[in-house]
Amino acid sequence: MRAVLRILVVIPFAFVVAILAATALIVLAAGAEPVAGEPEGFFTAKLVIVSLVASTYVGAVAAIPALIAIALAETFRWRSFVLHLAVGAAIGLIAFLMGIGGEPPVAGYDLKIGGASGAVGGFVYWLIAGRWAGLTRVRPEMKTQS
Repeated sequence: MRAVLRILVVIPFAFVVAILAATALIVLAAGAEPVAGEPEGFFTAKLVIVSLVASTYVGAVAAIPALIAIALAETFRWRSFVLHLAVGAAIGLIAFLMGIGGEPPVAGYDLKIGGASGAVGGFVYWLIAGRWAGLTRVRPEMKTQS
């Protein structure tokens, strides 16, 4: 039962939150700034709305490679923090190199944003679900009798 709950609830929730975190970094790194004279809190609301809308695109781009990585991590019980960070960064970097968000980048800054946003996504996923990859239940300690 615990494995089914993990597959149906925890993993999809972790993926969605990771996509939202990666998208928020992309939007902030793109140079979003408040406009002079706008009401207080309006900039934050705009930032949240833009991030939510953009996250659907980012999630669609990252879905297949991320789901392959998640399936491998669950199958082989890969719980490494560094692995999740590296895979996330690789997915973000490859997406930016392919020009998924528009023209392929000409400056290294765009590639850094892609890699960093993927790493943030991998880190958030690891925090929520990756630390327990492949665990379906905890076995009780066996006591030896002497």
